[in-house]
Order: sequence, then structure tokens, then C-alpha cells
Amino acid sequence: MSGNYFCPASSRLLVVFLLLVFNSYLHAQHNISGRIFGTGGVSLPGASITVKATNKSTITDSTGRFVIEANSGSYLDISFIGYLSQQVKVGSVTELNISLSAALINLDEVMLVGYGTSRRKDLTGAVSKISSKDFNTGIITNPLQQIQGKVAGLVIVQPGGDPNSDFIVRIRGATSLEGQPPLLVIDGVALDDFNKAITTLNPADIESYDILKDAASSAIYGSRGANGVMLITTKKARLGKTSIEYNGFIASEKISNQLEVLSADQWRKATSTMNATGFDQGGNTNWQKVVTQTAFSQSHTLAISGGNDQLSFRGSVGYTNQEGIVVSTGKEVITARVAAIQKSFKNKLEIRYALNNSATRRDFLPDQYSTNYARSNNQGVFFQGLAGTLPVWPAYNADGSYNVLPNNNPNPLWVVNEIYSNQRENFFQGSIKADYEIINGFKLGGLAALSTGNDEFDHFFPGWQGNPADANKASYNKQIFSGDIHGNFHKIFEKHSFDITGVYEYNKFVNDGFGVMARGFLVPELLNNNLATATNITTNDIFSYKNESKLISLLGRLDYNFDQRYLLTANFRRDGSSKFGPNNRWGNFPSIAFAWRASNENFLKRVKWLDNLKLRVSYGFTGNQENLPPYAYQVLYSRSGPYLYNGQFLQSYAVTQENNPDLKWEVRKSFNIGVDFSIFGNRIYGTVDVFNDETSDMLFLYDIPQPPFISNKVYANAANAVNKGVEITIGAAIISNKKFRWDLNANFATLKNHITNLLGQFKGYDLSITNRYYGFVYGGGFGGTYATQLAVGYPAGVFWIPEHAGIDADGHELFNNYDATGKLIGQSTNYTDQDRVYIDPTPQFTWGITNTFVYRNVDLSFFLRGVQGQKIFANSLLNLENINYLPGRNVTHKASTNGYVDLPQPSTYWLRDGSYARLENVTIGYNVKNLKGFSKLRIYLTAINLFVITSYEGVDPEINTDGAQRYIDQNYYPKTRGFTFGVNLGL
Repeated sequence: MSGNYFCPASSRLLVVFLLLVFNSYLHAQHNISGRIFGTGGVSLPGASITVKATNKSTITDSTGRFVIEANSGSYLDISFIGYLSQQVKVGSVTELNISLSAALINLDEVMLVGYGTSRRKDLTGAVSKISSKDFNTGIITNPLQQIQGKVAGLVIVQPGGDPNSDFIVRIRGATSLEGQPPLLVIDGVALDDFNKAITTLNPADIESYDILKDAASSAIYGSRGANGVMLITTKKARLGKTSIEYNGFIASEKISNQLEVLSADQWRKATSTMNATGFDQGGNTNWQKVVTQTAFSQSHTLAISGGNDQLSFRGSVGYTNQEGIVVSTGKEVITARVAAIQKSFKNKLEIRYALNNSATRRDFLPDQYSTNYARSNNQGVFFQGLAGTLPVWPAYNADGSYNVLPNNNPNPLWVVNEIYSNQRENFFQGSIKADYEIINGFKLGGLAALSTGNDEFDHFFPGWQGNPADANKASYNKQIFSGDIHGNFHKIFEKHSFDITGVYEYNKFVNDGFGVMARGFLVPELLNNNLATATNITTNDIFSYKNESKLISLLGRLDYNFDQRYLLTANFRRDGSSKFGPNNRWGNFPSIAFAWRASNENFLKRVKWLDNLKLRVSYGFTGNQENLPPYAYQVLYSRSGPYLYNGQFLQSYAVTQENNPDLKWEVRKSFNIGVDFSIFGNRIYGTVDVFNDETSDMLFLYDIPQPPFISNKVYANAANAVNKGVEITIGAAIISNKKFRWDLNANFATLKNHITNLLGQFKGYDLSITNRYYGFVYGGGFGGTYATQLAVGYPAGVFWIPEHAGIDADGHELFNNYDATGKLIGQSTNYTDQDRVYIDPTPQFTWGITNTFVYRNVDLSFFLRGVQGQKIFANSLLNLENINYLPGRNVTHKASTNGYVDLPQPSTYWLRDGSYARLENVTIGYNVKNLKGFSKLRIYLTAINLFVITSYEGVDPEINTDGAQRYIDQNYYPKTRGFTFGVNLGL
């Protein structure tokens, strides 16, 4: 029977069955290991590897390595943010080295949208994202330098090269009369002082920026998002074994351009027919060179991260020391940051902790008192070095002491060496955020954050030729408490997707400070460290203050997605601000946005070259109260002069601000139409946005008659304005293969702004700032005079000056003369206000282009940006290009050839074309592959500001574009040209 049971056919079947089982067993135990590389052979820690059609997945460790079980014939899905996903078939090879290609655009990339995230392809508003791989490189000591010129509609300007000056940052232009930066949100925590907060961040700690530009995107932040929103995400922990990362650079900078004034020999020749012998001290000094230097900078950041899926962390410390090209100026910054993510209760609870601390020391120019002053005010030391100090005056006497100048002005070298003006800034921020998934799809959480800042300012003038020494000491404190309770519900069923967010938010801002000024010190060696030794101090020399304000908000958002074709986002926010009176304390700010992903329609799915086509439209309201001080609606009193009572002088007080209980929100209405597209396998992509923003009830400090009012100032709502523009972003992978890649990214933006109304009412009286003087110019034969105005039909700060008509045969300037109807009636050497013309200085468009080339381990990139059509009032040239200034002041070579015999007037002759194209940076880098013990090693060399193509004859056409002194060139701290050597290292 045994023989009959085990027949040959049965035996063969059994053998086949056992082999199949054994083969299946072998496949189940098949371990696949390998390493994932990115562009240039850089290891990619945190890359995701999934066995297709299974729940098996893993991520790469800090060196880019992974191990996963997979059957032969199965497929591995490999993905990493910023790179194209790749599928790899599992074969007999168990050790894989996989290189991912950089993605020009990733439609599944996660974008921050405020209190949540969205995939790029699901966005309904105008949002731009810049990731670390696209950052500018070079001498990056302020985070804003990483993205300058990279985003259409985001204008970042640093007038001059002062390492201590604030940047001007505007999203789609200024939306108020005074201009304001966007709201800054760092890892979900909103901060109120943009320029101060941005400098507390170490650029090496930043992962990405998300820019919310239209109201549909920024309305979720209500009043705080009226000027747009900049969301910054810092680097987080990478799971796996502990890794160490170092980023550092050393750099040198020199002055990139200077005005060519007369040398000593040229001055003597030009004044040979003048009575100038009393001025000549026999010197031969280039004063611009004397007060400047080759500046050296260094920056070092060390970060450590690690952890598992339950607890992960990242900590970093950074040090930056940047010298200024002007002697005795510069800044030094130390930063420390710790972030941790903890998960528990089967990953239902997630807690995020963050601590950030920075300490900064700034050495200002002698006549500077703050970072804002550094960017917006004319600098006396440059005017003295260019014009006020003659090249025939030596800097030192024979005994090595400072030379006393004949005009008794301070020697510029003594000024920068002996007068000091510095500030020490300390900032701390701590936050904790917890989210708990109560049921599947529904999360509830809270956030608490505390931010504190302290600035201590010191200034000392040691006295000069009979002028007594004076000193300042001041301290400014800021404290912000932010908290919220938030909930989110996400549900998908069939073709419908819902995402609902609700938030209650509370913010409290407290500011206080004090300061003292004193004069006359018998022992100047004590500097300002013992103000009690001053011989002259009055009550007017002492100040102190304290104020606080609150902002409470309720907000909600609905995101609806039908079949990945029709997308709807609706926001509603209700803000209450203590800056307004009880009549209008609360404001409501709704927005709605709709998007149609046409590429997902059946009639377009057959178009093989079309990857994505999305049409967007949005409309929304945001409010503004950021430029209001606390208590703006109340009557304010302040100290006035002394008065005599019963034989004693007593202190009096007076009203300095009228109350306005009807003060209300400034409102911005924003309409946006946009198109997003990508074609040819996402090799080419683009975004086009057209917007129209209307701002009404602009807040401003208006003049009112006194009497009948007890004060001549009141905050009120009156002016209206419109911002219109177009923004275009284009990207292309022009060449892309395994050995070589060429990527091109370009952006273009236009902006037109004009005031539509400057009239209003306050308690029955007309308010008007029509033809209100704004910015001023100085010099020549006119001293200081206003040259710009607030006028209907023009942007804030439009130039209002006489029109230059040439120079007559006798060397006198001619001006066009007009009658009351605006008709040209001739030219003369005189002008009246009727002859003044309005000229808009704002650019026609701005642009930026980045080219990136990668060949094997070598990468090369260069970035150009520019401005077309801006006008600059060349006040610095006005004070140098006239022969009449000789012999007491220096002049340029052009002063003897421009034909002027009169001192200059503030005419259109000095209004120059400020268009420019700048080669911002060129970087070449090399990635070292397969270096034992290192997950990455990259070395690079960057050159910044290599050249500027411009017809502007001043030092540099990138000047102040905001506030009252916009587009007026008044001796800015010179721009620099520099070279950087840097290292990025990972262990």
C-alpha cells in the first residue's frame, strides 16, 4: 500500500509544493539594505522606504542607510522631500545604492497655511515656499538674506551694507501710509516685532519659509496678517541614531563702490585760482579709505539630533561675528536652540517643546541709535568723509595725535574710533504645544509661548574742542505671552474630504523702559558707567515708560475637497484689540477661496504632457492695528513746562493726544486670481497671480485745530489706497540626467500703489492730509526742504519738485513754468509751487533669476536680481557736484563740468534712474562622497555682489524704499563685495 500511496506523480507534486513553500520562506526572509543619495551624492537621512502593497516601511538613518525585508520581485517606493520619488524592483542584489533626482516642484510637498498644512496641489490661496536647498548662500548673517529676490511679490531691501541695519520687507507693497513688515510666525508662534524677531534666529537652523500673500491665505491670522505672513519652519530632529552637523563659513568684505571725489592734488589744482591757502595743511588723505577697512566675518553652528518614534530632539548652538567695513562697527551673535517632539498613548498625544535664546552685541556708527535708524537715516560720518573733510588735511599730527581740522569739525577718524554707540540685545522664547487625537480624525490641542526681550543701549561722546562730553544709557524691555486652544477635524468619505479648524487665541504685549542722558564729565575715562558724575543733567534728560495691549481672537476655517478637482477654503476670524475704543474694539474678517484642478478632469487626463493645471480665485478681508501704539483712542497727558506757584516752580502737565472712541480697524480687501501649472513630467512649472488690494480707513496721526480741541493731534481713520500687481514664477529642469542637471528658476512682479482718498471726519471737523509734506532733502542753497508729499492719485511719498529745463548760457538752472491749468508757459530761473510736478519713484517691476548646475559631485549656481524703473533723488550727489562748494568742501570731478554756477536746487535734475541688475551671488561647491564616518561633507566658495549694471551714479541704487525718506539717497553705509569659504559637515 505504501508503494501505491506514494506514486511517482504524487511524489513530483509533493516536491514542487515543498519547493514553493521553501522559496516563499526564502523570500519572506530576504533582507534588503542600502543607502539613499541626493543631488551631488549627498546622503539623505530621513528618506522613506516602503514595500509597495504592504505595510512594511522604514526611514534612512543619519548616514542615509536603511534595512528592510522584501520579497524578490516586489517594489520599493523611495521618497524624500524635495526629490522625485523612485520605484526600485527587488532582485537578487541585497545591497542597493539609490540616487534620487531633485524635484523642481513636488505637488505633494507640504505647505504651511497657518494653524495647519496643505499639500501644494491642494492650495487655494497665493502661497510661496522656499526650502533650504534654494536658499541664497554667502555671508548670511540675517535669515532674510537667504530668500532675498527669491519670491515674486516679496521685496526685501537692505539700504547699504551696514551689518546692523534693519531690512525693509514688504509683501505686495505697503498697505498703510507708514508701511509695515509682514507678520512673522516661527514654528507656529507669532511675534510682533518683525525685525527684532528675525535677527534672533540662526540662519543655519531654518528649514523653510512659507509666504502667505493674499487675504485668503493670511486672513486666518486676522488683523495680524494684514501685511501678509511669513511662516518660518526650523529644522527638526531626524529619527535614528544620534547625528552631529556642522555648518560654518569665513568671509571677507570690501567696499564695492565709492564716490570719486577730488584727491589732494586735484583739489589744489581746482582751487588754484581761489583764495584757498588757508585750507591747505599739506596732507594727502583719502578720507573714505581712512574710515573703512577690509571686514572679516565668521559663523559656526553645531547641531545634534536623534531619537526614536517616541522621543526625538534637535539642539544647536551658533556663533557669528561680522565686522563692518567702517572702522569700529559690526555685530556679534550667540544663539542656542532646543526642540523636542514627544509621542505617547499609541501616538495619539504629541507634545512639541522649543527653547530659543540669543545674545547680540552691536557696534553702531557714532550717530546711530538703533537698527531702524541705521537703515533710514543719513550718516554724518560718510558726509564728512566725502565732502566735509578735505583731502589736504592729514588724519594725524606728527606726534600721532588726531589732527584738529580747520573748520573745527571732528576728525572723522576720531569720530569712528573714540565715540561709541552700542547695544546689547537678549532674547528668550519658550513654547509648548500639545495635540491629542480624541477620536480618529479629530485632534484637540493647546499652545503656550513666552517671549522676552531686553535691549540695553550705550552711547558716549568724549567731548571735542570745547564741546562737553555727553552720555546716554537706556534699557528697553518687551514681553509677549501667546496662548491658544485649537481643534481640527479631518474626514474623508468617498470623493469628499473635509478639514475643519477652530482656534481661540490670546495675546498680551507688555513694554517698558527707561533712559538717562547727561553732559559734562570731568573724568571721561569712566565713559557712561557713572552718570552721577555729570555736571549737567535736567529732568528733560530722563525718561521712562510702560504700556501694554491685548489681542483676543476667535477663528475658524473649512477646507473642502471634492474628487481632487474642486477645492474650497473659507476662513472667518473675529479680533478684539485693546488699542481701540469700546465702540469698535472688535472686527470681523472673512475670506473665501476656490480652486479648480482642471488637470484632473477626464477631458484633460488624456493630455500626457500636462501634469497639473489649477485655477484659483479668492477674496477676503484683513484688519490692521499693528502701527497703532497702545491707548491710541484715549486722552493722553504728558509733562509740560514748569510754572510759578506761591514762589515755587512746579511741574505742569498737558494733553498730548485727543481721545477718539470711534477709532476703528483699518481694513484691507484683497482679490486674487491665480493659475498653477506643471508640464512634461513636472520638468516645467509656473504660477501666475493677479491681485487687487484696497485699503480703507487708514490709521494715521492727524493734525486737528486747537482750539476747539484740547490737543492738536488725534489718531483717526481717513485715507484709502489701492495696490495692484502681477506676480509670475517659472521653473524648469532644462537638462536632467544621471550625470548633469541644469535648473532655472525665475520670478517677476509688478506693483502699482496709489492713494484714493485723504479726507475724513472727526467729531464734525474735516480731516485732511492732502498735500501733506512727507520726505525732505537738504544741502545746496536751500538747507532742508520737503520734496515728497501725500497726494491723491499717487503712492505715499510721491516726489513734488520743480522740473529741470536745462542751464542757460550764464550757468543758471532753468525750470519749466506752468500756468494754473498745468499748461507749459516757458522757462525761467525761478519757480513756484505751481511749477512743481509729481513723479512716482516706484519701480515698474522687480525680478530674480537663479541658475543651478550639478555635474556629478560639483554644483554651480548664480543668482541675479534687479529692479526696473525706480527713481532716486540723489541727495548725496547734490551735495558734491557743484563747484561753488570749493574750497571749504570737497566735490566730485563732475562738479567742474556740469556747468552750474549757482548752488543747486531740489529739481528733477537730481531725480535719477535707479534701475539695476545685480549679480547677487555665485557659488561653487563640491560634495565628498563615501567618506568614512561622514554622512555628508560639502565645501563651497561664494562670491557676493560681484557686479551691478546700472546708470545710477551714486554709490549704489539699492536704497531706502519705505517711510518718509523713501527713494532719497542720503549717504548710506556703502554696499560691500565679499567672498566666503564654507563647510557643511554631517556625522
